[in-house]
Amino acid sequence: MVSEAIERIRSAERESEEALRRARADSKKLVAEAHEQSEHMLDTMRKEARDEERSLVDKSRADAEAEAERIVAESRTGVEQVRASAGGKVAAGVAKVLESITAAA
Repeated sequence: MVSEAIERIRSAERESEEALRRARADSKKLVAEAHEQSEHMLDTMRKEARDEERSLVDKSRADAEAEAERIVAESRTGVEQVRASAGGKVAAGVAKVLESITAAA
């Protein structure tokens, strides 16, 4: 009867040790899986951040080009208005200069 009790205790100890080994193995496996998932999440977030950065740069570039085109168009309009208003005045100014040169001679 004592030997049966000792055998049951030893058996319980072996089962306990086996359960402890399984628990440690499961714990290591869970930690490894968590690490792998966190690495995957970081990679995904980095890729999304790079994609968003590219998108913002492309949008900013397109906005800047549109603004530059608008400024160029406004400048051309201003230049054309100055040319149109000065068109007759330039000829009159040249005539006055020539007239004053010939009058002095």
